[in-house]
Amino acid sequence: MDQNSKIPTSKPANLGLAKSASIKLLIIGTIALLLLIPQSFTLDLIEERQGRLTEAEEDIRGKWSREQMLMGPYLKLPYFELKEIITNGEKKLIKEHKIKFILPEELNLYGNIEAQLLHRGIFDVVVYTNTLTFGAKFDSLELTKLNLQTENILWDQASIMIGISDLRGISGSPNFKVNEKSLVLEPFSERNGENRGLVSNISLDPNNSGFEFLGEMILKGSKDFSIVPLGKTTNLSMTGNWPSPSFQGEFLPEFRKITDSGFESNWSILHFNRPFGQEFEGYVPDLSQSAFGLSLVSPIDQYQQSTRTSKYAILIITLSFLALYLMELFTKSHIHPIQYTLIGFALILYYTLLIALSEHLGFSVAYRIASCATVILLGLYSRSIFSNWKEAGIFSSVLSIFYLFIFIIVKQQDFALLIGSIGLFISLAVTMFISRKINFSQQENPILNLAK
Repeated sequence: MDQNSKIPTSKPANLGLAKSASIKLLIIGTIALLLLIPQSFTLDLIEERQGRLTEAEEDIRGKWSREQMLMGPYLKLPYFELKEIITNGEKKLIKEHKIKFILPEELNLYGNIEAQLLHRGIFDVVVYTNTLTFGAKFDSLELTKLNLQTENILWDQASIMIGISDLRGISGSPNFKVNEKSLVLEPFSERNGENRGLVSNISLDPNNSGFEFLGEMILKGSKDFSIVPLGKTTNLSMTGNWPSPSFQGEFLPEFRKITDSGFESNWSILHFNRPFGQEFEGYVPDLSQSAFGLSLVSPIDQYQQSTRTSKYAILIITLSFLALYLMELFTKSHIHPIQYTLIGFALILYYTLLIALSEHLGFSVAYRIASCATVILLGLYSRSIFSNWKEAGIFSSVLSIFYLFIFIIVKQQDFALLIGSIGLFISLAVTMFISRKINFSQQENPILNLAK
C-alpha cells in the first residue's frame, strides 16, 4: 500500500478547528473595538451636559454675584511736590500733585459664610452670603522713609479704599468707621475697571497720628472667596456651613476643621511672606497672585465620576466578553457574533442611563440603579443563550462583580491605580486557572479535556 495514503489527517483538521476558534476570538475582539465608537459619543454627551451646567452656573452667577476677591482697606494719600519750571525765561515753582497708597500695619478679618444652592432646571449652583467684620490699624506715617514733607501732604483729602471684585455682591449698607467716625462710602473704578470697590474721604490728623479702621459688611458671591494680604500682619478667620471647602491661593490655613455641618479655618500672613511692600506710588498694581482663600466645591461631581466610569468601558466590555466566551466553552453553547454585539450595545447604553439618572439622583444611586438594570437585562437575555437559569445566574453574578469593581475604583481616587492593578491581576489569574485544561485545538469545540 502506498505509504502516502497512511498519513493521518487529524492534525490538519485540528489546526483548522483551532483556526476557527482563533477567528471567532478575532471577531469578538473586533466587536469590542467597534463598540468604542458609540462609547466615544458617551464622552461627548458628558461634555455637552457639563457645558449645560457651566451655562447654568454663569447665568446664576451673573445675576447673584461672581467670585469675590477682597483687597483692603488701604490709604490713598495725596501730596504735592514743588517743581521749578521756566516759562518765557522766568523761573516758576508749581505744585505737582502725586498720590501714595499706604497699606495697613495690621489687618484682621473675620467672615462667616452662609452657602446655599440655587437651581436652574436640573442643575444646582452654590452661592454664598459672607458676613465680614473688619479691623485694621494704620500707624503714623514714616515720612522720612516715604520721602514726604509734612507741609506737602494734603491731610484733608485722604481717602480709605476697599477693593471688591464684584460690587453687585454688596448687600445692605456697609458700616465702616475711622476712629469711631462713620464713613460715607461711594463706589469707584480705576484702570478701566480692573480695580473697583468702595472709597470714602477722610480727614487725617496733621500731627501724623495713626488711626483704626473698623466695620462690617455683607458680601454675596459665588463659589470662591479670597483676600489679598495687605497688612504687615494679616489675620483671616473663616467659618461656614459648607461641608467641603477647598482652600486655595498662595497660603493654606494654619488651622482648619471640617465637619459635616461646616468648617473653621484661620490664616496668619506676615509681610515677609509676600512679594510687595507697604506702599505704592501712583497706583496699586495687580496683587491678585498673592490672594488666598477658599472655594466652595461640590462634594460630588457626577459628571467627573461619570467620565471616569466611561473611561473604563473598554475594560468592562473586554471582561464581559471574556467571561461570556469562557462560559460558551464550558457549557458547549454557541453564541453568534450578533448576540455578542447586542450584549455590547447593552453595556454601552448603560453609560447613557448612568448619566441621565445621576443628574437627578446623584452618582452613587444612579450607578446602583443602572448597574442593576443592565445586569438584570443581560441575565434575562443570557437565559436564551444558555441551557438553564444556573448558567445565566453565573454570568449575571460575574457582571455584578465587574460593576462593583469599577465602582470601588471610581470612589477610591487615591488608590484607583493600586486597586485596579490588583483587580486585573486577579482577573487574569482566575482566567488562566479555569482555562488551564481547555484544549483549543480539540475536535468539535475547544472544551475541557477531561482526559487530562
